[in-house]
Amino acid sequence: MTLAASEKKAVSAATLHTASRWRISRALEELWPDRTAVLGAQCPSVTSYVCRVTVDGEPLIAKHSWLGMSLVSVLRGAAGTWDDVRSAQNLYAESPQSLVTREAQHLAAIRKLGRPRVCDTAGVHGGVLVTREAEGTSLAAELVAHPADTSDFLEAALTALRDLHGPAGARRLSAVSPIGERSVIGVFRRKFLGPRSAGYLRELGQDSGLPEDERQEVAELVRRVVDRLARLLGAVSSRRETVVFGDLKPEHVFLDGGGCLRFIDPAVQWAAGSEPDVAKLTGRTLLLALGHPDPEVRRQIVDGVYSTLSRHVAVLSAGPNRDARLRELLVLWLMDTVSILSTCLSAPPDLPLANHQISLLAMARMVARMVDAASALLVGSTAGFRLLDVVVDQVDMVAGGLP
Repeated sequence: MTLAASEKKAVSAATLHTASRWRISRALEELWPDRTAVLGAQCPSVTSYVCRVTVDGEPLIAKHSWLGMSLVSVLRGAAGTWDDVRSAQNLYAESPQSLVTREAQHLAAIRKLGRPRVCDTAGVHGGVLVTREAEGTSLAAELVAHPADTSDFLEAALTALRDLHGPAGARRLSAVSPIGERSVIGVFRRKFLGPRSAGYLRELGQDSGLPEDERQEVAELVRRVVDRLARLLGAVSSRRETVVFGDLKPEHVFLDGGGCLRFIDPAVQWAAGSEPDVAKLTGRTLLLALGHPDPEVRRQIVDGVYSTLSRHVAVLSAGPNRDARLRELLVLWLMDTVSILSTCLSAPPDLPLANHQISLLAMARMVARMVDAASALLVGSTAGFRLLDVVVDQVDMVAGGLP
C-alpha cells in the first residue's frame, strides 16, 4: 500500500541503492565464493532493484526485491522507516515465499513445460535472483524499429504462450506459488482501494515536476477513472482456470537473430482466461506508441494493436462468454494503464526511470484523458466488437492529437 507523499518519505533512493548492492554482493560471494563478481550499472525499474553483474567475466542480471513491494512504495514510506524496512527485509529475504524465490520457481516450471522459452537461472540466494541475459533485442525495441509489423510481433508473443495458457500449463504449474501481488487487479486494489488511497490520489504527481494546474487535472482524471473501474471490479472473473505469464510487457520479451522469442520476469498467476496477458501486452504497447514522436509510427503501432485485439475477440466469439471476457479485457487494460501512470507520477525524483516511463510522465495529461474517455464508454456501453471499436477510437484521437 502506498502512503500519501505528505505523510513521510522514510527511505532515500541513495540508501536503498547502497543497501541493494551490498545484499547482491553478499549473495554473489556466497553463491560463488571462488569466483570474481563485479557489479555493474543499475537497470531502471520501479518494482525491484536490478543491476548488471559479471561473474568471472560472464554477464548476468541480478534482482533483489524489497519486501515484495515496488521500489516506489518503499521509498514513499509504505513499509515504514528505513529501520523498519531493513529489519523486515532480513526475514523476507530468507523466506521461501519471497518474490525472487517464487520467480525462480516459475522459471524452472516453465522451462520444464518447454514453451515459452525463458531466461536461464544462474542462481538464487539470500533474496537475490541471478539470471543469464536474454539474447537479442527486446520486443519494445523491435516494435519501434518495425512498427508495421506490430501485429505479427504481438501475435508471435501470444502464440508462444499457448502451452502456458492451455491444459498443459495448468497441470505443470499447478503446484507453484503464484505472484498474485503483481496481478493487474491486485495492484489496482492495493493502490486505489486502501484506507490511504484518497490521500495518494489527491497528491498524485506532487514530485513529478508537472505544472501544478496540469498535475491537478491529471490527479482528478485518475480519480474519476479509479471510481469507474472500482464499479467494474465485478467484470473481472474470480474463476481460476488458466495460468498466465503475469508480467507480460514488450520489454520482457526478447527476439534473437534466429527469430526465437525468450521471456524474462514471469509473475505466474491464475485467471479465468488469457485476458490479463493480452491486456498488459497490448496496453503497454499502446503506451509505447503514444510516447513515440513520429505520428506514422504511432499510427502503425496502434493499428497493429487493434488487429491483435480484433483477432482475440474473434476467438472469443466461439465461446459462450465473449461479451463478458471482452469487457474483462478492457477493464484490465485500463486498470494496468492507470496503475503504471500513477506509479510513474508518484516516483521520487531520485529514483531512476526507464526512457518509456519518462515519456509516460511527459504525456501524463494525454494518457489520463484517454483512460477517462475510454472508461466512461466502458461503463455505459454494451459489449462486442462495437465496444472495442469505440475504445480504440479514443486511442486514435489521442494519438492523432499528439504533435
